[in-house]
Amino acid sequence: MVYIKDIKTNSMLKIIKERVATFNRALNEIPEVKYVGDPILRQQAELVEVSEGVIMGDQLGKVLLHYREVAGIGRGLAAPQIGLNKAVFVTFVDNKLQTFINPKMVEKSPETNFYKELCLSSGIMAADVERPEWVVMKWTDVEGVTHKEKVEGFLARLYQHEEAHLRGIVNLDEVAYQGIEFATFDPLKEQLRKTR
Repeated sequence: MVYIKDIKTNSMLKIIKERVATFNRALNEIPEVKYVGDPILRQQAELVEVSEGVIMGDQLGKVLLHYREVAGIGRGLAAPQIGLNKAVFVTFVDNKLQTFINPKMVEKSPETNFYKELCLSSGIMAADVERPEWVVMKWTDVEGVTHKEKVEGFLARLYQHEEAHLRGIVNLDEVAYQGIEFATFDPLKEQLRKTR
């Protein structure tokens, strides 16, 4: 964890300045993204018809890919994060966008793990969040087909993070004790951990 009083090295300060500059670019170039403090991020998302979900998924995908171009990060985006109070999110995994319409967690493991989560809506802040190791997620795809799948590891974490947005929850809300910090680490090197 990094506290302001502990920022003693020029390299750490340089990293923070770079992250702030990237965040400012994202603010200017991608105005549709909503940030912590916006009331839309606190609302329960409404269910949608598949046709509406397809349109929203396309819109979310374009914003997520643009964000990735600007910031170099971003694996998922939920409709509330662009001001739409609808139950849709997209993920970008293995160079592929996937749309989840009306997703719902129907089962979760009692075992948990920790991970320092970034979030497009949390700016340069990361939260060390404890989540179930696996979940069973039910959703509808863009073809109108309903899926029910057990996922674990990184995918379980990603799906839970995005699904939480649809319940009005952001990663900073779910932080483990004193686990909020500046994102000075490489998010692609972060690993799931059994303990904080």
